[in-house]
Amino acid sequence: MTCNRGKESLALDFRTDAGREVLVRLIAQSQVLVHNFRPDFSEKNALTYEDVRKINPEIIYAMVSAFGGDSAYRLRPSVDSVVQGMTGAFYASGEEGDPPVRIGLPIIDVASGMCGALGVLAAVMHWQQTGRGQRVELALADTIFNFMAAKVGEHAVEQREPVRSVNLPIAVPSRHFQGSDGAWFSVSVVNEGAFRRFCGVVNQPAWLTDQRYNRNFARVANRPALLAELAAIFAKRPAAEWVAAFEAADIPCGPVNTVAAAMSDPVLADRFVEHPALPGLPMIPFPARLAEGMHRPETMPPPPILGQNTMAVLSEVGYAQHEIERLGATGVVRLGNVAQKMEQ
Repeated sequence: MTCNRGKESLALDFRTDAGREVLVRLIAQSQVLVHNFRPDFSEKNALTYEDVRKINPEIIYAMVSAFGGDSAYRLRPSVDSVVQGMTGAFYASGEEGDPPVRIGLPIIDVASGMCGALGVLAAVMHWQQTGRGQRVELALADTIFNFMAAKVGEHAVEQREPVRSVNLPIAVPSRHFQGSDGAWFSVSVVNEGAFRRFCGVVNQPAWLTDQRYNRNFARVANRPALLAELAAIFAKRPAAEWVAAFEAADIPCGPVNTVAAAMSDPVLADRFVEHPALPGLPMIPFPARLAEGMHRPETMPPPPILGQNTMAVLSEVGYAQHEIERLGATGVVRLGNVAQKMEQ
């Protein structure tokens, strides 16, 4: 109800003969098929690329797996957190000495969807130029390794385990700190000009000539000492005062909000659109906003309940109403009742 804006929902059990017939009709009239079934399920249910292209030779077939359909791990059961652990991402977060830290969001799942969409669009452009469909494959492991490019490079070049730090590895200081009131804020110094202004805010002009801190490579090498000094400095004023001071100095800085605090920020909350059927539940907008057309957030249909559009979609592929109702009665499809669902 928060993510699936702009979509339609058809609920189908294609493991039945009647369901398979529905699926074949849908594939025949579609340009793109996306799935995240394991290879053994696809093979058992005639859903491989070779099977699907027999129905629609121009189909763009996008498959998402954990480790790749041709990998030795192709049948390994896996989810976002397992892939994070196996690829070393648990050790890309936290500080030295911390236990493994899972990224607290399904970041690989979400990012893989976005990367997969780019792959599909590239395939659509290829189809426009050649008239040929193709298979697009996306592995969750590849997605997270792209996020970890700096860590992978650090290991390959230095031949050691990458340094763990919540600080941005290539810039210091760039992390969160605590003010005198116990609140947290995040500040990032990304170049030497910003560091000069930073020294002015924290009243440490001597750091501009201190060989431990006056260049970013020196600050990276002496990170623990600098962070310890900064922790003592920042403990003298409330977090909000530091945020205001750094903002005035044109240095990236902001409060470290809880989710509740972020949702109560009027500027941040203005990014959302209210769900028309469920007041109080925000619809999360797609990050890329188009100025014109149906993809503007205020014109997008709200997320559907499961099976809400079954009747409409099957009508588009030639099913009569009585046929759809029979499929619903036998459990082949689900016919979502919007009004009843919203009341529940």
